[in-house]
Amino acid sequence: YKLISFFGRANYNLNDRYLAAVTLRRDGSSRFGPDNAWATFPSVALAWRLSDESFLSGNRSWLSDLKLRYSWAKTGNQAFGNYLWSSTYTFSTETACPQFGSRFVCTIRPSAVDRNIKWETTRSNNLGLDFGLWNQRLTGSFDYYVKNTDDLIFDVPVCGACNLSNHVTTNIGSMKNNGVELGLNYRVAEGPNRGLGWNVSFNVSHNTNELTRINPYADTLTPTRIPTGGISGGVGNTVQIFEPGAPVNSFFLCRQAHDNAGKPIENTYYTLKQNAAGDSTTTGCSTDRDARAFHDPMPKWILGLSNYMTYGGWDLSFTLRAHLGNYVYNNVASNQGTYQAITANASPRNMHRSVLETGFTRENVLSDYYVEDASFLRLDNVTLGFNTQLGGEAFRFFATGQNLLTITGYSGVDPTAGINGIDNNIYPRARTFVTGVTLQVR
Repeated sequence: YKLISFFGRANYNLNDRYLAAVTLRRDGSSRFGPDNAWATFPSVALAWRLSDESFLSGNRSWLSDLKLRYSWAKTGNQAFGNYLWSSTYTFSTETACPQFGSRFVCTIRPSAVDRNIKWETTRSNNLGLDFGLWNQRLTGSFDYYVKNTDDLIFDVPVCGACNLSNHVTTNIGSMKNNGVELGLNYRVAEGPNRGLGWNVSFNVSHNTNELTRINPYADTLTPTRIPTGGISGGVGNTVQIFEPGAPVNSFFLCRQAHDNAGKPIENTYYTLKQNAAGDSTTTGCSTDRDARAFHDPMPKWILGLSNYMTYGGWDLSFTLRAHLGNYVYNNVASNQGTYQAITANASPRNMHRSVLETGFTRENVLSDYYVEDASFLRLDNVTLGFNTQLGGEAFRFFATGQNLLTITGYSGVDPTAGINGIDNNIYPRARTFVTGVTLQVR
């Protein structure tokens, strides 16, 4: 594909106190049709360095920097495959050729396309504050943002007779993201004369996501919501939904019924309606009747902590990361956690250990029992190094470990293994150890 861009930018700076920047770009992409290939994306950024104003000049002993900033931008996204507006032709496979008399005739079918597909656009508003205290010993930034995305590009189900396919990629609707971000950096110790040096960085962010609108389509199977999140187990089953008012990729499943001991009852679910005695149950899961949108794969909170320490020729660094409030559908358990897994194939295969808790004899893939809280705390990396002189040249020895520790309540192999929140047994993240030396020769 081809992308052509024109870009212009203007900056204004008055005494490094009042700052402004205006940007305008014009992009054209061959991934869209002739009528929708081009789009314009402007942006504006403003900043005011409050710490240089006279009414704050008396606080220089502790307030070394304070800057207020605001930005607005419109951006575009076209990374969704090539020529989605143009139909291509595909030969049918040998096992799907219709029979005419004694002959099997393979056909050529056109792909399903939306010739009016266009850029996915996002309008962002960001209000931020940068600060530095005690001669920049403590620095940080705080941001509040609102992002509205229109003309989301997604693959939606359509009736198979509409254009020889049961799915088409098109602009499906709009969503909203808003949240806050805080980043802090603190020099705990300065470390003069090869003494102790210690720097700590911390960041935290919170985001909420909501699908605000679905575009109406005459040929979609579900005009008020769009199923997504295909899984292994059964044929054509999905466990997620695009539904206005709910987060994108919300899980859409039936509520599992349990016995008095808290054990799930096979193929039995609570209905969405209550009777006088409380929740009623039903046999089998009808997503149209009994499923509900709940939880989503995106973490509500993301936290990070980094440390870098030096003493003499030694240095030590490590990074911790945490995701809180994210959920994963354990497709390995739902597909393999049944006694049927032993006899489903000519050769027996292992069952998932969840069958010891459920006792399920057959798959119950549309049960919310398999949606798990995948919050975690992970020690991403640790590096220990020693720096010295060897023959007058700089010499460094180091040892690094990655993915050393993960604390989580998720029963699967890795709480981050799921693609869009579905864990289908992808290759797990490796724990890595590396050691090496560096010699700088002048």
